[in-house]
Amino acid sequence: MALLCPSSWLPLLISAPAPGPTVLLLLLLLLPAHPQSLDQMEATPSVGADSSGEDDPPGKEDLSSEEDPPGEEDPPEMKPESGEDSLKLEDPPTVEVPRDTQGPQNNAHRNNKGDAHSHWRYGGDLPWSQMSPACAGRFQSPVDIRPERTVFCPALRPVELLGFELPPLPQLRLRNNGHTVQLTLPPGLEMALGPGREYRALQLHLHWGAAARPGSEHTVGGHRFPAEIHVVHLSTAFAKVDEALGRPGGLAVLAVFLQEGPEENSAYEQLLSHLEEIAEEDSETWVPGLDVSALLPSDLSRYFRYEGSLTTPPCAQGVIWTVFNQTVRLSAKQLHTLSGSLWGPEDTRLQMNFRAMQLLNGRIIEASFPTGVEQTVEPVRLNSCLAAGDVLALVFGILFAVTSIACLVQMRRRRRHPGGTKGDISYHPAEVTESAA
Repeated sequence: MALLCPSSWLPLLISAPAPGPTVLLLLLLLLPAHPQSLDQMEATPSVGADSSGEDDPPGKEDLSSEEDPPGEEDPPEMKPESGEDSLKLEDPPTVEVPRDTQGPQNNAHRNNKGDAHSHWRYGGDLPWSQMSPACAGRFQSPVDIRPERTVFCPALRPVELLGFELPPLPQLRLRNNGHTVQLTLPPGLEMALGPGREYRALQLHLHWGAAARPGSEHTVGGHRFPAEIHVVHLSTAFAKVDEALGRPGGLAVLAVFLQEGPEENSAYEQLLSHLEEIAEEDSETWVPGLDVSALLPSDLSRYFRYEGSLTTPPCAQGVIWTVFNQTVRLSAKQLHTLSGSLWGPEDTRLQMNFRAMQLLNGRIIEASFPTGVEQTVEPVRLNSCLAAGDVLALVFGILFAVTSIACLVQMRRRRRHPGGTKGDISYHPAEVTESAA
């Protein structure tokens, strides 16, 4: 029995007097086994430490290398300024909405800062895939949208909004969650991506960079915009967000690029003017209701559509992304207010809060409008619209079917006339005439 559990029996043998040779012999038998068990006990934590120590740096390098297309220099400069690398995250509504049900708490959570977000952070040492395996999935977000590789789909109709014009009361909760600024939306905001595809809005949040450094999540042709706003929606087919996570079409996000313009944007000012009230991490305030549709472009008919994921853990896939082609303009002062007013974990500026660029891995990005360039994408899945590859496959299929039918018909004709005659043609032997010599 001592061999089955040497580590538990060994202390008992050492503490007892052992003058006899029998006890010494037992000690000699047990001592070699005990260090081996210690090695096994130490193996687990050492492996964990090695994996985190070795995996983390590659994780950071991958994020920084994939985040920006060639020509951009954001990732190498992120760490010195904000401590939050090129990662950006989209907070799941279920985590944020139920947790805070009390009134305004501007600094109530300051002493516990970082506890709620210790499981993940931008540029953290622990790879997200270790916290949520879905973060290593093949169909992640954000992505780089290249118009020349999109597929024009006339079936994509304009996005329909209902109830987005909110009255001043009741007020809405605006919160600095340490990753972004988030506005919780009340029930009643309905959105439709098409017939039978109805959603209800849950929350909106923003992503930004730093001074003179863009920070949108998605890019277009390798170009990154100063900021990006996301409006997160839950499908009406599900009662809770947890039920919709990972389900195709369970969640839908409307994304809009924010760009610098000459004038102040009055709609966004209704939110930006309150950022100084939530400068500290985990602080919140209440703001009057506003017209949420005014935060979106005026043209809701021109957009890009693809299936991706949440951009923060749990990185659940199956999210329908609608990235509008028309941008919304904010003044330079407003963009500076957005990127320089909030603080994140460990007393660092809340800046550069966007995730690294993810590979398409064969996904198709559809466009609701002609992009004016030749579409050369190779389709890898079925869509509501036929791409060039689908048409080519259909043509070859038809040609194959016609050829097969022609061969069958010819074979049946031969079976009907198995003799040495060919149709109605008769063969006669040649007559040989002898001529006199």
